[in-house]
Amino acid sequence: MKKIVLWSFVVILFLLAYFIFTLFFTWLFQTPPETLLVSTNTPIPTFTPTFTATPLVLVGVTPVTPTPSSTPSATPLPTATPTELPTATPTPLIPQLVSAVTVNIRSGPDTNYPVIGNLLPNNPMVVVGRNEEESWWQVQFGEGTLGWVAASVVEAKDIGGLPIAQAPPPPPEPTATPLPPTPTRPQFQFEPTGWYGDTNYGLTRFLGSITDVNGNPVNGVYIEAQCGTYHVISNPSGPVAGSISNDSVDDPPGFYDITIDKRPIPCKWYLTIVSSDDGGRTVSGRLSDAILVETTVDQSIIVANWRKNW
Repeated sequence: MKKIVLWSFVVILFLLAYFIFTLFFTWLFQTPPETLLVSTNTPIPTFTPTFTATPLVLVGVTPVTPTPSSTPSATPLPTATPTELPTATPTPLIPQLVSAVTVNIRSGPDTNYPVIGNLLPNNPMVVVGRNEEESWWQVQFGEGTLGWVAASVVEAKDIGGLPIAQAPPPPPEPTATPLPPTPTRPQFQFEPTGWYGDTNYGLTRFLGSITDVNGNPVNGVYIEAQCGTYHVISNPSGPVAGSISNDSVDDPPGFYDITIDKRPIPCKWYLTIVSSDDGGRTVSGRLSDAILVETTVDQSIIVANWRKNW
């Protein structure tokens, strides 16, 4: 509380001093109007100036006699040192190949290497190497693929100093395609292609057809049917005359027919294609293996077909 009262008193004193100083300053610098003096114009007197030459004496100053100075020597100008212009570095030439026609790019420096690309006409290609004889150039094409082009079919430019490139291993010799094996010749000139028994029509009969390997009918062939000691030889196949019986002159090509009896004769029969030198009376040779067929009361007709192999 005492501090507040003290500070209030100080402020009041400060304000009072400020007010008294202000009044004094205003009074000091303010001049009353009646104290102002009115000035009177006084004529300026004329006079004739008289000049008396008074020697100028410099006290304490010693006159300085200028001494001749040597002629200042000219400072030599700095000598410009000629700056040598930088020597232009020549742009290295890129070895290239160009061809007027399309040529092969091979995997190695020889024609026995496979073709892996082509150099198109008037299409320069970068050369990166050579073989020792300079008869093949190694080129780079595609995405980093290396190949070889024969020097005899292209024009090379700026190829001086090319390194000798390592050739890839030569390709393996082509393996000769083995010939298909010669089919084994069948043992007999004729062979059966199938047989089956047919319904009994009141006959004991053997019939069928004979063809070659291309399906063409074969005429003039004899078939022998044998049961035990009994045997019989057919007329020649097809419409052929001149045998023991001329019953076959009206038969279709390649067809044969042997009728044994007009009743069923049950027996196990062997059918064989044979050759005959006397028109079917006797057998002079066997041209096929024998097949076993059986006739019964219910199936007394046998159909057997044959093929001529050569």
